[in-house]
Amino acid sequence: MAHRYQGFWANSLRQNWPAYFIVLIIFALGFTAGILGVQKLQVNEAQELSLYLDRFMEQAALIDTDPVGSFGSVLYNDLIVIAAVYLLGLTIIGIPIILGLIFTRGFVLGFSIFFLGWEKNIQGIILSCAAILPQNIIFIPALLLGGIASLSFALLLGRRFLNSKVLIWPSFIVYSILMFLLAVLAFVAGLVEVYLTPFLVKLAANFLF
Repeated sequence: MAHRYQGFWANSLRQNWPAYFIVLIIFALGFTAGILGVQKLQVNEAQELSLYLDRFMEQAALIDTDPVGSFGSVLYNDLIVIAAVYLLGLTIIGIPIILGLIFTRGFVLGFSIFFLGWEKNIQGIILSCAAILPQNIIFIPALLLGGIASLSFALLLGRRFLNSKVLIWPSFIVYSILMFLLAVLAFVAGLVEVYLTPFLVKLAANFLF
């Protein structure tokens, strides 16, 4: 079974390596841009963000969250991104938007993690581990795989436009199944963000403040 999965991913990488390369580079560029964005902040902007963060952490230990109430919005935000990537992969013109979504996620992640570490040092690292990493450990790989699959299918549509003998339906079925599985991962990430992350943030707040 393990050998079969290794063969599947090796074959996928061999056939779609341009998509893997482009998506990973775009995400890395977004992450790097987020880091540079922190370094370009004006002093007053950094101070305002730092004060807002301090107030949030001081109150976090006292706030009782409502997982049921917030789950819907969190799940919607995660699933709408996966659904958008899926639908955009059905059109060649959707490629720039797919890459824009991945770049934006990388930027937000890079900005958030680096700002916390930059302003709060070890406290920021602990807060990043509590508030940012748990759900993103699941969601970001799902998004990247979705971006790779979407980009690969869009490029396949481009080849079909140039050569009518290129088969679409088998790849479309595999593409749709994969995106469904990634939507399930996004659902799991939503559960983590709603039920686990607030608990970890509260622990971090009690420890740091």
